[in-house]
Amino acid sequence: MIKGLYTSALGLSVLNKQQEITSNNLANAQTVGYKKDVLVAESFPEMLHYRLNAPEDYGKTPPQVGSLSLGVNISEVFIDQSAGTRKTSENPLAMSLAGEGFFTVSTPNGERYTRNGDFTTDAQGRLVTTAGYPLIGEKGEIVLDGTGIQVDQQGRIYNSDGVAVDRLKIVDFSTPLSKEGDTLFVGENPQTVAEPKVVQGTIEQSNVQILTEMVNMITIMRSYEANQKVIQSIDTSLDKAVNEVGRV
Repeated sequence: MIKGLYTSALGLSVLNKQQEITSNNLANAQTVGYKKDVLVAESFPEMLHYRLNAPEDYGKTPPQVGSLSLGVNISEVFIDQSAGTRKTSENPLAMSLAGEGFFTVSTPNGERYTRNGDFTTDAQGRLVTTAGYPLIGEKGEIVLDGTGIQVDQQGRIYNSDGVAVDRLKIVDFSTPLSKEGDTLFVGENPQTVAEPKVVQGTIEQSNVQILTEMVNMITIMRSYEANQKVIQSIDTSLDKAVNEVGRV
């Protein structure tokens, strides 16, 4: 009976974390370049029970009673890197990647990577993210002399006179990335994408499917309520065993 309490409590812990992740995904459903998080739960190894101390079993191998599940645990929380829908933007500096790769930006903590291509310019004429981080090209920070620029599919940037300014530093990774904020990623050993596909005048929307996340949230709530009822039922049984049966 006590094991049932632990099993249900573990279930509540996993569901609570899953609710946090789902809520955060919904909160960023309109965040450009956001990639949703997905929780993976796994069950603990089951225990095989044997009948012990029964008089008729003395001297024999105890018979198996059955297996007991010890509940679930969080295996991992991974980032779903599937592409979001591309949307036309009125911002002439906006860009998206129709395929693999990440834009490279400079932050106080070093280079970071993003799929959020809703860029603008700062007071120094640098091409920056909405958070103010400079976009990085093969020559370093990209400085423009105006908004009349053109970006080709390979990421080469031309000014209003058709002169090449720089080429975007677009990289990819063979190992999983970790998040830093909502749309920045941290990774090791970035590899330059040889044939990127940059689409100017578009942005990549979040890959969160609102309807799917809402259904997940309802499912989580129902499972949470079921685990609560199990705990309440076991608590009631323990109360009777201690306070009523104990008096007999």
